[in-house]
Formats: sequence, C-alpha cells, structure tokens
Amino acid sequence: MTTRNIAIFELGKIPEELDDNYPYYPKMIAEWLSPSMPEATFTGISPIRGDKFPPVDAYDGYIYSGSRHGVYDGLDWIEPVKSFIQSVAKVRISQFGICFGHQIIAEAMGGKAVKSDNGWGVGVHTYGMRLQMSADNTKPVPVLVMHQDQVIALPDTAEVIGGNEFCPIGVARYPESILTVQFHPEFNMDYMADLLDLRGGVTIPIEQSDVARESLARSPEARLIGDWTADFFRG
Repeated sequence: MTTRNIAIFELGKIPEELDDNYPYYPKMIAEWLSPSMPEATFTGISPIRGDKFPPVDAYDGYIYSGSRHGVYDGLDWIEPVKSFIQSVAKVRISQFGICFGHQIIAEAMGGKAVKSDNGWGVGVHTYGMRLQMSADNTKPVPVLVMHQDQVIALPDTAEVIGGNEFCPIGVARYPESILTVQFHPEFNMDYMADLLDLRGGVTIPIEQSDVARESLARSPEARLIGDWTADFFRG
C-alpha cells in the first residue's frame, strides 16, 4: 500500500478549559482517520500559531480543521490560507475540509459562507449523503455537528453531495480533488458532551444544548466517514 503524507492545518484551538483533556485538533483528526488510513503519516501545521506554509507539493494531501472563528473575521491568517487552498487546487492535490475548513474552502473556491439565520446546529444530526462517487442514491448518516456558520453558495463546478434541511450544503465535492464536510467526524462523544457543558447557556441557548445532549444517545458514523475519507485520499 502506498505511503501517504498528509498535512493537517490547525485553524482553531481546543477551548482552554478542555485543553488538558483532549489533543489539539490535528492530533484529534489524525487519531480519527488513522484506523481507516494506516498507510498515512500525519503532520500538524498551525497558521494560527505562526507556522510557515509548506511548498504546495510537500504533502500528498491536506486537511483543514474546524475553528471558533468565522471566515469573515478578518484575521491575518485567513487570506493566506485561502491563497494556499487555491494553489493546491491548481495542482489537484487532494484537500479535505472540516466545519470551518468546509467554509474557508468554499470561500477560497468562489463560494460563500455566513453566520446562518438558522442559528446553532449542535449534537447528532442526520445527513443524507452520497458516499459513492457514481451513485445517485443517498444514505442517512448520523454525524456530530457544532456550528453557527454555514456555506450558502458553491462555485458552479462544485456539487452538493450531503446535508439536511437545517444545513442544505452540508457536504461538497469539487472537481479539483476537494471534499468538504460541515460536521465533525473527528469529535468523540465525550468531547461533544464537554463542549455542550461549556457552551450550554452561554453561547448556545440552554434549551438547545439540552436537546443536543439527548441526541448523543445516537452514535455518529465516525468510522464510516473515516473509511470514505481514506478512499478519497487514495483517489
């Protein structure tokens, strides 16, 4: 099996209150994807901590993490990340975006992401997803979500392959070897529960966080999504 070197961009930090209990996002993502992709080595790169961008062709694939920030925040690292995504797209090296990664890739490629009028999406949601490239049928897949922002437009060449009524553009595929998801396949249930404890009644209305906690009785399909993502990188 061909060895693949994958870079994971840290675009957001674990909340300080949970920092001692959970790994930073590149490691969390690597721990989620490694069982499905044992041939891969993963390297964390953190533009938000001042890491330099690698040469575009330095890795076989790139993953972009979630973040508490919005693509519209005007932080000094956001435009350089967009430019890097565009450069990688030109040479068709595979890229995978998670939550904020889903949003910043959409913006970089000519789409649009905003703070949604739908408010917070939290807990276990079900997305209808097309998991096979050539298939037209959708499969209901339970996934973990934690977001306010949503992609509301994609470039004409991109395709929506998953979502639900709350988040219609929940999964997108681009011809430039790009796949993005609004949900968090890398989160485990303990981390989601701790996020709900931390944010419920603070940034998330308590009634909504209570419903989200009840939804955790359903298990998300993290391994299914891991296998699907690994197949994408093997392309």
